[in-house]
Amino acid sequence: MERLWTPWRMQYVGGEVREPGCIFCLRPAGDDDVASLILHRGTTAFVIMNLYPYNTGHVMVVPYQHAATLADLPPETVTEIFGLLPWVTAAQQRTLRCEGFNIGLNIGSVAGAGVADHLHVHVVPRWEGDANFMPIIANTMVLPELIPVTYAKLRAELVVSGLGREPGDRALPQAGAVVLVPAERKVALRRARDGSLVLPKGHIEPGEAAWQTALREVGEEMGLRAQVADWAGASRFTVDGEEKLVAYLTVTAEPGPDWEAHLGVDTLLLDPEEAVAALTHDGARDILRSALDRAGSLLGAGA
Repeated sequence: MERLWTPWRMQYVGGEVREPGCIFCLRPAGDDDVASLILHRGTTAFVIMNLYPYNTGHVMVVPYQHAATLADLPPETVTEIFGLLPWVTAAQQRTLRCEGFNIGLNIGSVAGAGVADHLHVHVVPRWEGDANFMPIIANTMVLPELIPVTYAKLRAELVVSGLGREPGDRALPQAGAVVLVPAERKVALRRARDGSLVLPKGHIEPGEAAWQTALREVGEEMGLRAQVADWAGASRFTVDGEEKLVAYLTVTAEPGPDWEAHLGVDTLLLDPEEAVAALTHDGARDILRSALDRAGSLLGAGA
């Protein structure tokens, strides 16, 4: 018999113990966007992932204002909500290679709204064949990716897409990685040509999603095979007069075929705290500290 393990849904299936208050008011009021699955904060609305998604990459665009209908919202809020949809769907397409979308509002409990008193727009990616016998007959949705991984990929794409940047902002978008090597319980750092110790990063090539750039750079610059594990953070800095905006993902890695040629030459393996101290730039240290705070079991006990 085949088994599909989806332990994160047990709270939902077994009867979720809801915290008092409106979830769409409580989440943006907090200060941990990663834990709250908030992908983007706008002026009057925000983008958040669905903890119990209908499909991989299911997000919602939600006004900060607690309102049940569109008529209850001021025009500028309605404009921002629907203005966010092109950014969100473009990021989902680049990141997930989805082939279509279901976009809609359920206004009122009679229309199927789970949170009827706080309006929210669902954006659900679709693929050919995703409505197969599993959801239709077995009433089971198979999600091929853990939510923190999808969150990291989508957030990186929204950062580099320019969403939320001021008009005239010319910062060059790039993608990079905090590289964890679980087998060694180490962090991998790159030695740049000038001798500085940095996190690997690089330009996003045409046709690449930001997360693909991050994995490619880890492979090319360090000889490691990596996979996305979590969101690490974003950093803005200037090099030789050029401003750069880098989205960093936390990745777990293992040696690739070129690993021996990199180890000790342009790639160093260090204990986590040693790696933080060794990084040349303060911004990179902040990114690494933040990633390690969330790394949990990714580096094993004692990390």
